Amino acid sequence: MDVLQTKKHWKLVPMLYLMIGFLLLLPVKALGEEMQLSVEAELPENQITKDAGYYDLKVTPGQIQELVLKVYNAGDKETTAKIEINPAYTGDGGTFVYSIDASKKDDSLKLPLSDIASTDENISIPAKSAADVIVKLAIPDEPFEGIIFGGIRVTDTQKEKEGTKESEEKDSSGFSISNKYAYTVAMRLRENNQIPDSNLQLKTISASQVVGRNAVKVLLQNPTPTIIDKVSYEAKIMKKGQSQVLFERKANDYRIAPNTNFNFPISWENKPFEAGTYDLMMTAKSEESGQKWDFKQEFTISAKEAKELNDKAIDLEQDYLKYIIYGAIAAAFLLVLIITLLVIYSKKKKKKRKKKRKAESQSKNKRRKGTNNGASKPKRKTNSGKRRPNGN
Repeated sequence: MDVLQTKKHWKLVPMLYLMIGFLLLLPVKALGEEMQLSVEAELPENQITKDAGYYDLKVTPGQIQELVLKVYNAGDKETTAKIEINPAYTGDGGTFVYSIDASKKDDSLKLPLSDIASTDENISIPAKSAADVIVKLAIPDEPFEGIIFGGIRVTDTQKEKEGTKESEEKDSSGFSISNKYAYTVAMRLRENNQIPDSNLQLKTISASQVVGRNAVKVLLQNPTPTIIDKVSYEAKIMKKGQSQVLFERKANDYRIAPNTNFNFPISWENKPFEAGTYDLMMTAKSEESGQKWDFKQEFTISAKEAKELNDKAIDLEQDYLKYIIYGAIAAAFLLVLIITLLVIYSKKKKKKRKKKRKAESQSKNKRRKGTNNGASKPKRKTNSGKRRPNGN
């Protein structure tokens, strides 16, 4: 048996080698495709954070400056990169996002980075080589307060043509972020070290959905030209006037960009929305600045909103206890109705039988009277005219 088993094992060895070789080849090819473009910021003399991989510049009113961003192409073919300069905003996941989204533009943002910095929209990079992207800064003559924050986004247009989907952006190393085929180098501008106090405001609360699942979205706003870092949240939802917590959420390490708004979603835990008025209690705290914001606000979910969202929701849990109770009530009502109808029917039937018996009895009495009135009485026999023989 041992020999046979050993032979069987040896037969599997070539197959194992083939599988290992196939797995080893896959990552090499993928990496070659994903890492064709890379970027590097050449930091100027007015750089504040000297060892950063992003631009952190101290500027003066009316200043004109050119920045150099190197773009490397590690591929075997020449490629074209698309260059965008966008203001930063806060993603709903608590990270900085630098892609264009007009709906995210906050009304408190008066001077976006795209109004100050400019560059060519496209640049060609030869194979196995690098090219310089020249970014021109034109600082307004009128001084600005706080921080102007955004990023230079470089996208491989060839990958866009191929229809390759990009992964979600997340700032994993400070301000410089990247995904599969797009790289962003952040840019932070300020004229002095006097940064105003940050603020956080609660704008609206609304019933909504996140990836098809019911959730309440709390719209928060940072109306100040400041970055609020290392923010933690604790939120609770109760029925209006009650203390029992229905839904809650905690989150840590959020980053909030200047002059932006964002949603803080609170999951409804796959439960259907119920129309009514609710209370939100929420606390936000920055571990970096020590600031704390407390919010308490009521909101209403209408019957129309609840129905529309429940009809569209996926993986919605049904409240079977509620349906059992409703079913029991309906069954009890139906049972009472049936019993009531049976009682009414029984009474009517009994009344009908009684009426029928009475009618039959009256009919019999009438027949009896009719018979008695129509028959002559029998005549009594008399011995008139006849005498009994005398015994004498």
